[in-house]
Amino acid sequence: MKRSIQIILVLCFCFTLTAKAQITKIDTYSNKIKGLSAAQKDELDLLFFGSVPKIFISEEGKSIMLWPEKGSVKTVELNYKQIKHLKDESLSISYKSVEVISIDIQKDKAFRLDDSYLSNFPNLKYLLISSSDELSMEEIKFILRDLSASNQLEVLFRKINTSS
Repeated sequence: MKRSIQIILVLCFCFTLTAKAQITKIDTYSNKIKGLSAAQKDELDLLFFGSVPKIFISEEGKSIMLWPEKGSVKTVELNYKQIKHLKDESLSISYKSVEVISIDIQKDKAFRLDDSYLSNFPNLKYLLISSSDELSMEEIKFILRDLSASNQLEVLFRKINTSS
């Protein structure tokens, strides 16, 4: 009996760890837009790639406001090197209205993204991961392994075509 309880406790512990490491949904950008109407696709494209108020984090780590409207920043764009700027308290007021974090990543460049990086983003809906490298969904899941399953975040991966 005692051995059975130990096994059950170990299984519960393992299940809890596994559940924490799972993202709500990871898909490709192309799959996401397949099921959308033209108007929905246009709205999503505007949010992800358009001229909406956004914060761009430069290579030097400087935050640049693009098309600013007070209290209405919709997107934060950065690359894997600037992840720490998601915790920037001086930008936390601007982060309150953000719906998309867009991160450009490179294969084999280690970085870690966990829930603490998203704590300043109460309205976050999407995490858009872009790369010109050939990355698998398993590699994306590994990079995001520390995001909790309770997060209602939709993660989309987009392959950037660099050929002319």
